[in-house]
Amino acid sequence: MSLEVSYQGVSLVEEGILKEVIVQLNKDLTLSGIEYEFDIDSEKDKFIITLLNWIEATLSKNEDVLFNFLYRVDVNQQLIYSNDGLPQENLLKLILNRELQKVVLKRQYSSGSNSLFS
Repeated sequence: MSLEVSYQGVSLVEEGILKEVIVQLNKDLTLSGIEYEFDIDSEKDKFIITLLNWIEATLSKNEDVLFNFLYRVDVNQQLIYSNDGLPQENLLKLILNRELQKVVLKRQYSSGSNSLFS
C-alpha cells in the first residue's frame, strides 16, 4: 500500500522523518497505556501495512482502546467517517498526518526558529 503523507512540504520519505514519526507513534501508544511498539527501522510500505493491520485488529477487538489512543494523538474523531473509503484507511491517514505534524512542529520549534529545518 502506497500512501503519500506530508505536512508543510515535509513527507515520510525524507531522511529521518519516518523514524521520528514511528518514535512519536510509539511514545503516544505508551502514553495511552497500549503495549505495542512499531519497529523504528521499518521501511515505509511495511510500516504502513503494519499500522493498518494494528488499526484493524484494535478496531475489531476493542474500539475503546483505539478511540482512547486517537484522543491521545489528538485526531479529530468526526473526520474518521467523513471521508470516502473504509474507516480504518481514514484512521491510518489521520494518525500518520497528525504524527507527522507533531514531528515537523517539534523540529521547527526545537531549532528556535520559525523556518522548518534551518
